[in-house]
Amino acid sequence: MRQKDKTYLVYYQRPGPDFTFFERSDLTLAGLRTTHMFLRRVKATGREQVFAALQGENWSSGSEARALIEKKGLQHTSMSVNDVVRDSDGSYWQCVDTAWRRLQ
Repeated sequence: MRQKDKTYLVYYQRPGPDFTFFERSDLTLAGLRTTHMFLRRVKATGREQVFAALQGENWSSGSEARALIEKKGLQHTSMSVNDVVRDSDGSYWQCVDTAWRRLQ
């Protein structure tokens, strides 16, 4: 049986002095508005599918996402370490090196 798609909210790390693609242990749910910018909604069956869908070659193979990224003041197209996904249960998950860490 195929899993039903759910809606996920995607937040990308804002540029600034703390921006890094190395895993951050200081990210919190309370600080999310400061450290991240809402990017878009994605329909998917899980976080892994969200991650795959937001790789540049999948959602911006012809640079279609560039205008959205620039408009929001962001600097990266592909989802990466430290970007955040909110699942349909309202939990927020930080993308870490090879997994997900729930934000508190």
